[in-house]
Amino acid sequence: MVDAAGRQVDLPAHLERVAGTAPPPTLLVYIVAPELLASVDTPVESSFFASGTKFLLPEFKKLPAVGGWHGAARGANMESLLALDPQVVIAWRNSFVMEPVLRAFEKAHVPVIFVEEDRVADIPDAIRLVGKALDREARGNALADDAERRISQVREKIARIPENKRSTVYYAVGPDGLMTQFADSFHYDPILVAGGKSVFPGNQKTMGGLERVSLEEILARNPEVIITPDAEFFAAVGKDSRWADVQAVRDKRVYLVPRDPLNFIDRPPSFMRILGVQWLADVLYPGGDGDIIEETISFYRDYLHVTITAPEAKTLLGR
Repeated sequence: MVDAAGRQVDLPAHLERVAGTAPPPTLLVYIVAPELLASVDTPVESSFFASGTKFLLPEFKKLPAVGGWHGAARGANMESLLALDPQVVIAWRNSFVMEPVLRAFEKAHVPVIFVEEDRVADIPDAIRLVGKALDREARGNALADDAERRISQVREKIARIPENKRSTVYYAVGPDGLMTQFADSFHYDPILVAGGKSVFPGNQKTMGGLERVSLEEILARNPEVIITPDAEFFAAVGKDSRWADVQAVRDKRVYLVPRDPLNFIDRPPSFMRILGVQWLADVLYPGGDGDIIEETISFYRDYLHVTITAPEAKTLLGR
């Protein structure tokens, strides 16, 4: 088959063991065919996953963690990974990591399938590609169709909102809220899809993309909304007099990104962004089409293989 990098890749006729090289591709395997995963790149105990989450399959939590190529991680423990005898590796088509991944697995004679999923719009095709690679085309196509429906629903909602009525959004990262992602970063992309306007234009310089900014710069830009993945910052910002003059704080429009079992927006930039853009569009522009509670229940059922109740969905969404 041809992967997202345009490479012709020969795959075994029958697959039983698959590995991923970073959380985004590993998690695509999880939603399409969790029974095929031989390993994970990042342990469930890491900060990528909600502590003690009950929304992942028990089998996934038991998989050996062998490292990977993402963010600050500079490679897997190849001895541990190859000992698991993966028949194919699903890898992230990202310019920051492609070359070392190819070198490692070409030397080991393990076929690599690259998937493109930097942007929210890439995710449906990435799911289809993984479904095809793993001989789970029906499953992959069904999930991809659903992802397209959800993303299209958000785009249609945002298209009805005039540009001058769209909210400016600061993405506050870290316990002090003074790291962010620039507008061109794939880490910020879900916020743009959900109709947010960045107060920090600029290009992504590294894979992690985090940029340090000052409170003075934030005050000068005066965002209407702040979203943050950091519970510590979320709990403190409303009580911190230094932030009191920021419009988002003054108007009580600071929102904590849901993150059980994974961050809905970023870190890792995974399939959860499909639900994440639905959640954020509902936060930024309440009302309109769709029921975010029902959408959350069906998402957890269809993608995460777990059943949740309406009260659980409300808790997950911070309602």
